[in-house]
Amino acid sequence: MPSGEYFTSYEDRMGLLRWRIEYVAFALGLPIPLLAPFVMTGQLVSVFTLVFIFIIGVLGLHVMLSYAGEIVLAQGVFMGIGAYTASRIINELALGILPAMLIAGLVTAFIALVFGLPAWRVKGFYVAISTLALQFIAIQFFFRRSEFAVIHGGTQQSLPSNIGLVTDVITIGSATEEYFFAFVVMVVFAVLTMNLSRTGIGRMFRALHENDLSAQVLGINRFRNKLMAYAIGGFMVGVSGALYAIYIGFITPEFYSIDITLLQYVMLLLGGMGRVWGVILGVTTVELLNHYLLETLINAFPEATALEPVFFGVIIIVVLIVEPKGIMAALGQLKEYLRKWPYAY
Repeated sequence: MPSGEYFTSYEDRMGLLRWRIEYVAFALGLPIPLLAPFVMTGQLVSVFTLVFIFIIGVLGLHVMLSYAGEIVLAQGVFMGIGAYTASRIINELALGILPAMLIAGLVTAFIALVFGLPAWRVKGFYVAISTLALQFIAIQFFFRRSEFAVIHGGTQQSLPSNIGLVTDVITIGSATEEYFFAFVVMVVFAVLTMNLSRTGIGRMFRALHENDLSAQVLGINRFRNKLMAYAIGGFMVGVSGALYAIYIGFITPEFYSIDITLLQYVMLLLGGMGRVWGVILGVTTVELLNHYLLETLINAFPEATALEPVFFGVIIIVVLIVEPKGIMAALGQLKEYLRKWPYAY
């Protein structure tokens, strides 16, 4: 007689939810983020809204780095491009959040694609230099100079507190509304990213990541797929930047320095590269540590403010020593241990 759980089709085997325990966990876990804003404090709701926004941005980095193997050092400027583009669309054209997000994502994807062109001749850290150059060109020069205000709209810009989804239809202004909107957008991008890894495009990205020479021998166009990874990842980061600008209501180049790039790398490495759930877990862990543990420490010892980079640096070192593949890999090992316990094999 049949016993246990097994698959009878490729569709079942490739499903996002495959095991009975996953269906149970999904049914029990789904109501939590939907009911949480009604029981959490206003500050915690705001923190989780920021978590959802950063998850979208780190998912873009996840596509470029974890899937395609491209080291990108311009997360901050990609978010900045998305933020300034969204600000101009909202303030000058009054088109609403959704058109602003879409246009911001497309503009950022185009800029990311342009600065990914060096992938035609070089790879690895040499391509990363091109994105690092974009970081300095845009943040240190372009967005800080009033001569280019006709393009970016001004070094410092403010956004209205109530913005409609499309023009003035269904405005979003309260913390709870921002929470749910950011949550829905995050879920959409998380599901799309999960499915991307199972498509032909995702498999080509993985092949190039593992060994680009072997992938080219198999007929995969290395240059075209690298640019596609830049465009897809850049679009996600641009959308994240647009949401971040709407969230804080004010933008200035200082918000999009190299620090935010390094912070998102900490999030990705801590959660675990190659897994969407690792991105979600890493961003949530870092942001909660940042807003509660560090703020409590800084309030108690104001002179400890300068130790914040040291704190996250120590986290990276500990993770690389204890579990280089991140928290998700450690949880996977724990699951395997519990599944076999009390037996040793």
